[in-house]
Amino acid sequence: MPIDFNTIGAGKVGTSATRRKKSSSGASDTAASDASSDESLALTGKAAQIQSLISQMMEAPAVDMSIVDPIKEKIENDRYQIEPREVANKMLDFESSYSRLR
Repeated sequence: MPIDFNTIGAGKVGTSATRRKKSSSGASDTAASDASSDESLALTGKAAQIQSLISQMMEAPAVDMSIVDPIKEKIENDRYQIEPREVANKMLDFESSYSRLR
């Protein structure tokens, strides 16, 4: 049963079946209102915090230019030095952590 994420801001998550039952049977049908209450979910405080964090992340820039600009400047001025051993170690660390996830 799909979850309707458009209603998250209102504090409840409804399913598409809930919307169909409400719209097709009318507000006076008690069975439909009972079913709709069984099929909705009230968000907890943690869920509201997660929703807030997701909104903040969506508004944040994808790249932190305060980190990129100094490196970019070093590259442009031929002052950026690559440490091959460090790069190789990072690649090995990545591969070992990736293989543990599989």
